[in-house]
Amino acid sequence: MLRSFPTFDLLKWKSVAGLRYCQFNPNRRLVNQSKTLISTDANNTDTLYSKWKDKLLYSSFVEKHQLKLGYKQNKILESKLKKYEQNEFKKTSAVKPFALVLKQLHTPPRDERSECYESCVEIADRRSTHQLPYQHLTLQVKTHQNSIQEPNEKLSTGEWMSDFEYYDETEENVTSFYGTPDPNEPASTIPCGGCGALLHCIEPSIPGYLPGQLFKGKSKEQLLTTNCQRCHFLKHYNVAVNVTVSANDYIGILSSIKTKKALAVLLVDVLDFPCSIWPGLSEILGVQRPIIVVGNKVDLLPQDSAGYLENVRQCLTRSVIESGFSRNNIKHVSLISASTGYGVEELITKIHNVWGTRGDVYLVGCTNVGKSTLFNALLRSDLCKVQATDLIQKATASPWPGTTIRMLKFPILRPSDHRLFLRMKRLQQERYIKQANEKLRREQKNATKDSKQATLLGHIGLTFEKEKGELFDHFSVTQRSDAPLPIFTLNEKNEKYINSKWCYDTPGVVQPDQILDLLTTEEIVLTVPKQTIRPRIYLLKRGMTLLLGGLGRLDFVDGPDSIRVILYASNMLPTIICQTLDAPALYEALLGTEFLAVPFGSQERLEKFPGLECVPNILVHGTLEKHLTVCDILLSSAGWIGVNLPKNSEAIFHAWTPKKRGVYIRQPALLPNGLALRGKRIRRSLAYRTGTIFKSR
Repeated sequence: MLRSFPTFDLLKWKSVAGLRYCQFNPNRRLVNQSKTLISTDANNTDTLYSKWKDKLLYSSFVEKHQLKLGYKQNKILESKLKKYEQNEFKKTSAVKPFALVLKQLHTPPRDERSECYESCVEIADRRSTHQLPYQHLTLQVKTHQNSIQEPNEKLSTGEWMSDFEYYDETEENVTSFYGTPDPNEPASTIPCGGCGALLHCIEPSIPGYLPGQLFKGKSKEQLLTTNCQRCHFLKHYNVAVNVTVSANDYIGILSSIKTKKALAVLLVDVLDFPCSIWPGLSEILGVQRPIIVVGNKVDLLPQDSAGYLENVRQCLTRSVIESGFSRNNIKHVSLISASTGYGVEELITKIHNVWGTRGDVYLVGCTNVGKSTLFNALLRSDLCKVQATDLIQKATASPWPGTTIRMLKFPILRPSDHRLFLRMKRLQQERYIKQANEKLRREQKNATKDSKQATLLGHIGLTFEKEKGELFDHFSVTQRSDAPLPIFTLNEKNEKYINSKWCYDTPGVVQPDQILDLLTTEEIVLTVPKQTIRPRIYLLKRGMTLLLGGLGRLDFVDGPDSIRVILYASNMLPTIICQTLDAPALYEALLGTEFLAVPFGSQERLEKFPGLECVPNILVHGTLEKHLTVCDILLSSAGWIGVNLPKNSEAIFHAWTPKKRGVYIRQPALLPNGLALRGKRIRRSLAYRTGTIFKSR
């Protein structure tokens, strides 16, 4: 007997949450607007649930919004919240009025309440504004015969942000060439004046990106006159920073290095392979091209066993070989996290040992694999020849052969025996500290069950960094001047660098199997995981369907009476389980609502979103071992589903994705022991409680 969900009053709870923030603001017109929007959304959700509740065998959205404490306890909590809101409203009502002219003389700083409040008012605008940043906002590459250009001496790290009118260099600590992103800051509805992408500071790889220093706290009027980072570099420096190009341009650009003696560092997203490996890349780079495969974002994988990283490395190696690369050309397979620094030092050591300075190094990868993050990390490491105390600008730009665009690069340190000895000595000294920290975090993880203690962390140090001198008096009083600051740039024609080998950043491209070009910026934020994935385990019976948001669907067509499946996807994507016969009607009715989350927006946006198409008759065979994941069924960039079958059994599935993109069978599974991470079975439900991201030892 399946669980019968009680009718829940979302309107009541959402109204309480909305009033709690909105009553702080004395502007009655905006309060009424936000109340209306919240009430309308809740009414629509309740209506949909009442209509389709008999067809919903399980819904993570419904499960999340059920009464957790019981009817009586929730009534007590609701009463306390109501009294609290009444007291707060009395306090705000007692505030003395002030002259309207003060509003023109002083603009109050933004805070969480005003931002939350303004976001409520902009809900209608957001729903009517939809843009697919990876579909139309690719760089159009122009070619020319003469590719020799003079280096642009104007470009400098951090200094480029002072070109913007609203940038305050006195508040900036230059640690990143790309500025500081903030994934928690919502995107704006203001388009870039150059490419038209909606401005945001979420992720540098998404078109429309502005550093947080230039985005947060700015008014709409200020953003209307601002170009995104990519357009700014193209306009003022003719430099392509973190760009996405079309498929034809991508092949042409990478083909230019086919005859060069160079090492290719192939970046792959471990959450999205083989969909993040460009098809035919081995032929584009050259069949004899030496490569180092780098699996990025390994910190976002749950730890299903003690040796899970070795299994991930083997799966990644197998996938790269199946993509056309020769095993003999794969010099090393590294697992890293460019954002946390995990594994980067080991990668640098391998590059020094395997390649040295026999030729240039090219970072190659599709969109959203973390290429820019790794480039920025290598820029501040022992791989870079220039020391931080010598120059502010460690990266320079050079024209790409046969094109008018310029790509970032930095000189590679020549790894002499003495330098390698000093570096190894530093790493050995740090190893003791690293082991002690890992032991402490492991003990804290097992004692507290805190998932933060299980995150893979690393430190990227500098062996040849000089001690920084005192540049100025911290207690002196300075006055901001409009005079241009001195710019220290790297002159690649200098005798120190004229014979150097270089590490190049290359443009990205959306792989044909990815669905990122079908999503808006807000939908990409919900779809791409930013935190360690928590596996979600479900019990599927024959004839049932699992919906992953509006981006994927898996039908259990034939096989044992029941099986267990493990979903690995962003925790922001909700799930629905229903009978396969009811799946088409449910999908059509709930698309664009909170039940499926992605996609969302206006009716025009939903009509343009391609429907799910079926890849039929996926046959899966069981193994001899119990509780072992047989294989993974990939649903493109949305995630993947691990299948657990009884011994010596078979099952048939249908997989659905937009335009049939990115449906693959990965066997053996990436995380074969994922079932060990499950929580307890929810009573009278098809779902298990969300477990941990690591297996206790």
